[in-house]
Amino acid sequence: MVAEVPPTATAAPGLEAASDSIAVAAWTLVSRITGVAKIAAIGAVLGPTFLGNTFQFTNSLPNLIYYGLLAGSLFSSLLVPALVKHIDAHDRRASERIAGGFLGLTLIALIAATPLAVAFGPTVLRLASSGDAHGVGATQEHLGRLLILMFAPQLFLYAVAGTASAAMNAHRRFAFAAAAPALENVGLLAVLATTAVIYPYHTGIGQVPTGMLLLLGLGSTGAVAMHAAAQWWGARRAGVTLVPRSGWRDPDVLIVVRRALPSLAQAGLVALQVMTLLALANRVPGGVTAFQISLNFYFLAIAIGATPVALSLLPRLARMSAQGAAPEFTDTLVRGLSLSFFIAIPAAVGCVTLAWPAAHAISVGRMNTPAGIAMVAGSLATLAVAIIAQTVFMIATYASYARLDTRSPLRAMAMQAVTCLGLASLALLAHGTAVLVILGSAFSASIVVAAGHLTLRLRTGLVRGTARLGPSVFKIAVGAAAMVVPAALTAMAVTHWVGRQLGSGPAVIAATAVGCLAFITVEAALRTPELTWLCGGMGLLRSKATDAVRARHA
Repeated sequence: MVAEVPPTATAAPGLEAASDSIAVAAWTLVSRITGVAKIAAIGAVLGPTFLGNTFQFTNSLPNLIYYGLLAGSLFSSLLVPALVKHIDAHDRRASERIAGGFLGLTLIALIAATPLAVAFGPTVLRLASSGDAHGVGATQEHLGRLLILMFAPQLFLYAVAGTASAAMNAHRRFAFAAAAPALENVGLLAVLATTAVIYPYHTGIGQVPTGMLLLLGLGSTGAVAMHAAAQWWGARRAGVTLVPRSGWRDPDVLIVVRRALPSLAQAGLVALQVMTLLALANRVPGGVTAFQISLNFYFLAIAIGATPVALSLLPRLARMSAQGAAPEFTDTLVRGLSLSFFIAIPAAVGCVTLAWPAAHAISVGRMNTPAGIAMVAGSLATLAVAIIAQTVFMIATYASYARLDTRSPLRAMAMQAVTCLGLASLALLAHGTAVLVILGSAFSASIVVAAGHLTLRLRTGLVRGTARLGPSVFKIAVGAAAMVVPAALTAMAVTHWVGRQLGSGPAVIAATAVGCLAFITVEAALRTPELTWLCGGMGLLRSKATDAVRARHA
């Protein structure tokens, strides 16, 4: 006779993952909302202009080079399993040695990468606009090079921030690492507000005052410095004081670096795709800013769904893989996927349903033109599918990394890059909003291809567990479908009552609230386990907070 497993025993893993995921999601939401506000402010201050394109493209390069070529996979994934065993053994010295060794090697790599960014980054802008009738390529290249020189220190600051974030994640200190980027966004918002006050009428790319250029360039780098300082302080509080070390002399560091080489190639392909898409968006005045606005909505959905779950799963999956707990590994992975789908699927449906109201709401100031709004709405709607596909790809990638498999995600990313660049090349034949629609569609289609391939590869190595994904996905899809009509009707009603000029923002907020209420109501009626996990996770967070307060007063 087999004993029945108590419900709490099976729910506990889901509750624990949900608790960590909620903490990450809450603070990541703050960071991403301020990130969306930052991009909207760039559009409002610089407008749908080639100056806006130049600033946004060059300001994205340090982030793309560091988080794309290095930290995106190396620090936030492969560094975490490398630190976990030393953290579990309470060996602080070893943790600091490995983290510092990675930081030292990263700084050396960035010293080599920085001149390349300064030399070739602005040239990309000129080549992308070579077929444009405005003839601004040479001016963009000149201003872009000056801006990149001021942005170059950001590469090294991101190295500190990325390493510190990985150290905190390995200690399962997720919240502060997720919240710290908000400081950078708030800092840049202050820079843009100051620019709008001092230089209210200078947005033409041929007449940019030197003071305005210095304010934008040095102010942006100062904002990144605040972010890096906060992350370093957070890692120190977690127990890792980051000091660059000679990682090339450390055998443990070199082992992980050799294992990370396929991951670095994968991250490089991601950076190549995003850089190419932004460069092609430069064919349209304001296209880079419009596409970046849509990408920020996309990243917002990923940040509150896939990213928190993936970060909370990684240490757990790494431990299970090391201990040979294969069925538990599969069950934890399935629960993580279903938990992330609980956010990703309704977010994707919401992007399509509210694309136009959201575009009206976010396109403020000089970006509030028919062309600017159409570009944002078109690219936002076409990126909806990418939200679901990227959720699958991210969870599958982190699960692969937990098993020390970096080659399968690389193969999938290579397929994504080929598909994305091939389809995106069609934008060379288009004009206006059609350019942004093609770029968004190419990005979404390529991630679907990559996610499908990686999922098939991952399944071949999994041992069958007890958790099932299909029933949860069906219930979540039903709830997402139920939110479409109420959300759309609410958006139209609020816009009609208040007026399009002032009502777009309230319409999006009200429609989102009504849509979420409809979704949660349906999920509660269907008794979706993910909703139970999230509610239980919130209770667990409150319990942890209460215990922490009692411990301080004890």
